Parts: sequence; structure tokens; C-alpha cells
Amino acid sequence: MALNVLHSIAGFAGRIACRDQLVRGFGLLGLGELMIRLSRLVTAIALARHLAPVELGVAATAITCFELIRILANNGLGQSVIRAREEELQATCNTAWRLIWLVCGGMALLQLVAGAIIAHVAGNTALFGMIACLALVYLVMPAGMVQGWLLQRQQRMGTISGINTAQIGIDNLLTAGLAMIGFGAWAIVLPKLLTAPIWLFGVRRAVSWRQNEAAGQASVSDMLRYSGPILASEILVAVRFNADKVLVGAILGMEALGVYYFAFNAGYGLSLVLTGALAAASFPHFADARLTPGELLARFDRALARLALPICGLIVLQALAITVYVPVLFGERWTPYVAIVAVLCLSAVTKPCFDLACQLLRAAGAPGVEFKASLVFSLLLLAGLAAALPQGLLAGVAAIAVVSTVLQAGFAVWARRHVARNLASAGQPGGLTRVMSQGNGPRPTHA
Repeated sequence: MALNVLHSIAGFAGRIACRDQLVRGFGLLGLGELMIRLSRLVTAIALARHLAPVELGVAATAITCFELIRILANNGLGQSVIRAREEELQATCNTAWRLIWLVCGGMALLQLVAGAIIAHVAGNTALFGMIACLALVYLVMPAGMVQGWLLQRQQRMGTISGINTAQIGIDNLLTAGLAMIGFGAWAIVLPKLLTAPIWLFGVRRAVSWRQNEAAGQASVSDMLRYSGPILASEILVAVRFNADKVLVGAILGMEALGVYYFAFNAGYGLSLVLTGALAAASFPHFADARLTPGELLARFDRALARLALPICGLIVLQALAITVYVPVLFGERWTPYVAIVAVLCLSAVTKPCFDLACQLLRAAGAPGVEFKASLVFSLLLLAGLAAALPQGLLAGVAAIAVVSTVLQAGFAVWARRHVARNLASAGQPGGLTRVMSQGNGPRPTHA
């Protein structure tokens, strides 16, 4: 019954958006995220009822270690596969397959070392077992990463959404079940490993790919030159999303940090869901047109008008509704903080435009430009927050909102002009191909 309802909703969404591939992909990814969040609600209720705070703390430590190291998987190799030319695709996949095994093996080793240190500091030997269990997930990932990237290249967002929804939904429900039968902190950790094969089976069934040594290998140096700034940008985002909490706690104390953490989840969470789906859908859509400059910029403009700006409007509406839904959903005790939640929510109002511009730069072969701009943005944002926090938490989030809104909107305008200018300067014969392949150019080399 539930599956039939899901298919009906997906079909309805598909008919509405059938004329625009990007809108359709975004809708399917968003629908999958909605189903995931519903399953998380069940999990949250079960964990609150059956796990003690100390068990939640141990599990949170293990999951945090896992999530921080997993950032290294967002290393740009996938973008190299997605934007490779057709004649270079097999060679690029061959090299990406070799590199991702090295990366994931290194991640597993790094997690084991980190787990040993964390468990020793915490004086909890069971914690090392949980972190080591999660390290095994990294050894499952490489066998399906190339297939997952090819799915994105083919813009099969419905398939991607279905696989992610199945894996994470079962993860959440399994967590709830294990918590209810007394698995304690392991109820949160163990399902991450148990459901990894679901994702692996899904992507390998959806895309049939094997190494073809006859196709040769892509240039490793070119791939790393392109993927390096992307990895640096992903790490920078992770630092930015944690450094603000460190500043709030250090300057205003733990109580203010608790309020900020609540406000972030209650006011900023929706934008992360929407912009995550927007980025996932837009990059392959842009990369598909990267060798046709007029079409590349036209796709960016359409995405801005049809998706990014409407999402900005939704975020404004959310901010206006916060005075109503915060007391209703989270309780009256949070009513004094609705202004903080609303202002922090508004800090994300131009984030869709910023994220879309980042995907444009990656598709155009300029991830280094994205990293430099993100670095400047992060430094100014954290500096503004640090300067304003002595005046109170509301002043701090107001500084975040002002800096974010101005810089993110300005970056989106500048990024489009930057790409357009570079494409215009590549008008000479052969120039366009050279510029659009910059940082990737996986020239096959045969043994």
C-alpha cells in the first residue's frame, strides 16, 4: 500500500516536471529526502524512549567520527567521471576505480587510528568496537562508487533517490527496532554496516560497468588537479559548519551553544535538504552541457529561475512561520528563542544561489575558483560571528545572516560572469575545448 502511494506521488511529480529534466531530478531527490525524514521521525521517537543519554552520547561520538572521515569520499573523483568526454569515459572510470580503492582503504585505516585514540581518551573500549565497525563501511563503498557516479552522469535521479531512500529508510527503521529490543548504542551504529550492501546492490544492478584495460588509464595528475580543490571545498564546508559552534560555546558558554544547536536544526535544516538535492541534480545537468557554452549558461539561468529563487522564497516563508511552528512542534519553552531561529533561517536565503554557482564552476572546470571564494566567505563569516557574539547570541546570528546573504548572492552573480568571460575569451579555434577541460582532461594512456 505504502509503495503504491509512493509510486503515485512520484508519477504525479514526474508529470508536473516532465518538461524540465533538472526540475524532475530535483523533485525526485526531494521526494526521497521527505520519505527519509519520515523514517527518521520514527527512529527519533524510539531512541528517545529506549536509550539512556550516556548511550546516545557514545553512539554520537562514533557516528561523528565516521561522518567527519567520510568527507574524504567527496574528493572530486566522481565529478571527473561525470564530466568526462564520452571517448575518455572508460579510461577515466578505470583510473577513478583504482584511486577510490586507495582512498577508501586509507579512510578505513584513519578511522581505526582515530577510534583507538578516541576510545583511549574516553576510557571506553566498547567505543573502539563501534568505530571499527563503521570503518568496514569504507571497504564496501569502492565496489560501487564508479557505478554510482555513472548513475549521476546519466541523470537517473529517480534511481538514485530510490536506492538512497531504501538504504537510509531501512537503516532508520532497523535502528528503531534494535533500540526497542535492547541493543543500546549499537542500535545506532550497527545498521550503518548492515545496510551498506543495499546501496552496493542497488547501484551495481542499475549500472553494469567493468574495468576495460584496453581503454587505458586517464592521467592521474590531471584528475587530482581537478579533484583536489573540490575535496578542499568539502572539507572547508565541514569546518565552517562546526567552527561556528565552537565559537558560540567558547564565547557564550554551553547554554548558548545548546540554543544555537537547536536553532540551527530547527531553522537551517530545511535549506540543507533542499540545497543538497539542488546540488546533486544540477551538477550532472550542467556538466552535460559544458562543451556548449551558450547552453551551459542557459541551463544555469533556468536553474536559477526555476529552482534556486523559488527555494529562496520557501526559506523566507519558513522564517515567517517560525513563530507558529516552533512552540507547537518543540514546546513552549523554546518560544523565547524564536527570533534567533528565524534570523538563522534567513541566513540561508541566498544559499541556493551560492550552491548553484559552485556547481557551475565545477562543471566549467574551475573548482579552484570555487575553493578560493569559499575560503574568503568562510573567513569573513567566522570573523563576523566572533566579532558580534560578545553582544549576545541574537547579534551573532544576525551577523551570520548579513554576511551570508550579501556574500552568497554576490558570489552567484560573480561566478556566472566569471564563467561567461572565460568562455568568451576561448573563442579562438581549440580554445573552448581547452578551457572547458581545464583541471580534468583525462587523456587516455595505454600500457
